[in-house]
Amino acid sequence: MNEGKALKPGREPRPVEGRESDRLRLLQFLRWVIPLVFCFAALTTLAYLIFADEGSGVASLILICYGLLLLVARGRVRKRRRGAAITIICVGLLVATLCMSVVQPEWISVLVVTPLLAVAVALPYVRGRSLLWLIFLAWMVAVAVAVSSRFLPRMSNLPQWFMDTFIAGSIAAAVAIVMLLLWQFSSRLNDTLAQTRAAEERYALAERGVNDGLWDWNFDSDDVYYSPRWKQMLGYADYQIGSSPEEWFSRVHPEDTESLRREIKAHLDGHRSHLEVEYRLLHSDGEYRWMLSRGIAIRGPSGAAERMAGSQADITRRKEAEEKLVHDAFHDPLTGLPNRASLLDGLGRRLRSSKRYGEEGAFAVLFIDLDNFKVVNDSLGHSTGDVLLVAVAERMRASLRPRDTIARLGGDEFTVLISEVSGTEEAEQVADRLLEELQEPFPIGGYELFTTASVGIVVGDRDYEKPEDLLRDADTAMYRAKDLGRSRKGVFERTMHSRAVALFELETELRRAMEREEFVVHYQPITSLKTGRIVGFEALVRWKHPERGMIAPGEFIPIAEETGLIIPLEFFVLRESCHQIALWQRRYPERLPLTMNVNLSRNQLARPDLFDQIQHILAEANLDPRSLRLEITEGAIMRNVEYAADTLVKLRALDIQIHIDDFGTGYSSLSALHSFPVDSLKIDRTFIGRMDSGGDDTEIVQTIVTLSHNLGLDVIAEGIETRQQLDRLRDMGCDYGQGFLFAKPMDGASTEDLIRCNPQW
Repeated sequence: MNEGKALKPGREPRPVEGRESDRLRLLQFLRWVIPLVFCFAALTTLAYLIFADEGSGVASLILICYGLLLLVARGRVRKRRRGAAITIICVGLLVATLCMSVVQPEWISVLVVTPLLAVAVALPYVRGRSLLWLIFLAWMVAVAVAVSSRFLPRMSNLPQWFMDTFIAGSIAAAVAIVMLLLWQFSSRLNDTLAQTRAAEERYALAERGVNDGLWDWNFDSDDVYYSPRWKQMLGYADYQIGSSPEEWFSRVHPEDTESLRREIKAHLDGHRSHLEVEYRLLHSDGEYRWMLSRGIAIRGPSGAAERMAGSQADITRRKEAEEKLVHDAFHDPLTGLPNRASLLDGLGRRLRSSKRYGEEGAFAVLFIDLDNFKVVNDSLGHSTGDVLLVAVAERMRASLRPRDTIARLGGDEFTVLISEVSGTEEAEQVADRLLEELQEPFPIGGYELFTTASVGIVVGDRDYEKPEDLLRDADTAMYRAKDLGRSRKGVFERTMHSRAVALFELETELRRAMEREEFVVHYQPITSLKTGRIVGFEALVRWKHPERGMIAPGEFIPIAEETGLIIPLEFFVLRESCHQIALWQRRYPERLPLTMNVNLSRNQLARPDLFDQIQHILAEANLDPRSLRLEITEGAIMRNVEYAADTLVKLRALDIQIHIDDFGTGYSSLSALHSFPVDSLKIDRTFIGRMDSGGDDTEIVQTIVTLSHNLGLDVIAEGIETRQQLDRLRDMGCDYGQGFLFAKPMDGASTEDLIRCNPQW
């Protein structure tokens, strides 16, 4: 027999410490009872031997058998089979009592108590239905003892004094056993109370440690226990909140009440394994606090929830942090405006609305870029620039309608989403209003700062699929406006996108062309107008495209300058042309001097290593620096006058000549150029081309030639195509000429043939 059979102990699991204490108490009980049983067995055996009493002999046999059963029960206890041991002790005692009542009915005063002892022994260990059966069985045994004592004949003829002594001893032994059981019960009760106090202390400590409020909802009585901490979370004392569920639900935010009840119902109906829900509760200060409530239902035998208990934690700070993270993720930290992510989300919604409602959902996007904002950062510092950006954002936001949205994409770029526009004209009116607002000065840090902007406009329609496409086209329109000048607006046209794609493809091909070495250098002769002989060449780069053939520089040089590819390209031209002119000088010494003109862009002029690079190339080609002429535009020099002057002085110290290219189309300041180490001016071809028609252009060319000679500078005229132009330039005293009249740009082999022929014009 084990603990799962017969008299079953309580079904609720007990701690290991409690089970071990019960086992020790049971062993202690048996340690007292077993000797006592065998002692009475010895007394009855002695009575049988002395008085030859058969009843005493049978009683002795019953007691010995029960004593042996107790020894078996002790073995079960030691093997931790407590249930079997209790069954043996209690059932064995009841059976022994019945047998003893048949043999010794006159012992009723003792025998009638023994069923109570059986119940008392089992009481700490057995509960529920097993205990009820034991009580019923003990009652039946007690009734049987009473009946048998009245009707069964006596089997013993012991002296009265022995009977009185034996019964008195039996009663004393029974009382001692009861006292032992009471003492053990008291000890067990004290242990239980100690464990309860420890559990309560752990519970209180855990409640304080987790800082959560606890609740316990009894569905039968429909009342809720709210822990003091639960009430403190809402700013109330313990006595200020009762036990009604309404104390909870009446404080829930109206927007969260339905979701809270829905989650509770889902858990109680078994659709959720546990309750976990977030909601807002009204604090005593009138503000709402975010709470996280967790709980689990306790169900009865039928599976229905009888009660539900859980905890509640204040997650207001976490919610505020989450809201701040979400806000920061969709807003610019400097201006507080929506950022790119927020704008794209809004544009996506507007696109869907436009597709759904057609013209009624029309909208427009403005892409705004501040003009020359870098000047503010470079001159006054980035902190002043940040203040200016905030002021610009506030001014633009104030000039828009409440339903329109302005966002900052980054840097000095802003975007405006205009809702419900009738067409392009209305979008242009908004752009004009923004540009007008920005014309007013911004008083910042003791300065009056002026700024303008370029605005690109695109009207959304059903053809757009992605918000990124709208931004792309608005950006394209903005750059178109910036190309036209400052403080302008540009409206996107489909051709702009095609051109932008073409430029992008061209840039990609340009980078590949650098890797594949598809660039070649052509040379156009420069002729002395006094002798008519070739004195040098201008190196001009050409792109030998594998599919499109030879591509003129006007198509790819602007892209190269914008992307920075112009720098390696110009170094390539410089190196190739220096090696080529050095080779021709060695092959045709009778044609000396032959010089090489190479163009230098503003990107190259701004490089700090330009001087060292040129020195290295000259040494590599073994070329005399006096054979190299560097052509620089007026704009490249005037962009950074001090730095350009320093670089040109260093180059001039190497005996490299400096020529001003396209003179007359840029800043055109002879007085400023006089401060630079310049050797020659090259008159732009536009003036030469209009000389045939007479008029002011001829006078302009004459003036440039005269003033240049007065400043000690040579003059080169480019773009000479007719004999009439050549004759007029000679009459003016122009020094050198270049153009199709003499020769078009040619590859190296054709140019060498021209040198060999030594023509004269």
